[in-house]
Amino acid sequence: MVNTVNNNKKEKIVTDLFKAYFDARKNKRSTLNALAFEKYFESNIFELADEIIENRYVIKPSICFIVEKPVKREVFAADFRDRVVHHFIYNYISPLFEKLFINDSYSCRVGKGTHFGIKRVDHFMRSCSQNYSKEAYILKLDIKGYFMAMNN
Repeated sequence: MVNTVNNNKKEKIVTDLFKAYFDARKNKRSTLNALAFEKYFESNIFELADEIIENRYVIKPSICFIVEKPVKREVFAADFRDRVVHHFIYNYISPLFEKLFINDSYSCRVGKGTHFGIKRVDHFMRSCSQNYSKEAYILKLDIKGYFMAMNN
């Protein structure tokens, strides 16, 4: 009976890791890190499953680089293997958090992309200006370097 439970647990984790792998590789398929993982992706998925089940999973170092556009910023990119685990975790917790978010939280939410955000801004602008017939003010701001300044 215990083996059946363990096998079912591992089967579920492996299935969920395969889904997470396919999610993680979107827009990352041509990166060297993703290609290296993909070369042996099935054995990598099974190894990840074993590490997760046995509490042996260890995060690998991130790669740091600078991008210039749209603004200069420092980016820390997770190892592709860790991206798979990020998606694995996200796929479990997203339905729980989705119920708690307000309608105007947009980042990384299904159906809440740029176009949805633009429609909402237009709605609020029309609402507060009475369809552009009254003067209204909008504050646009960016807190420069906010995340790099946060204490760990």
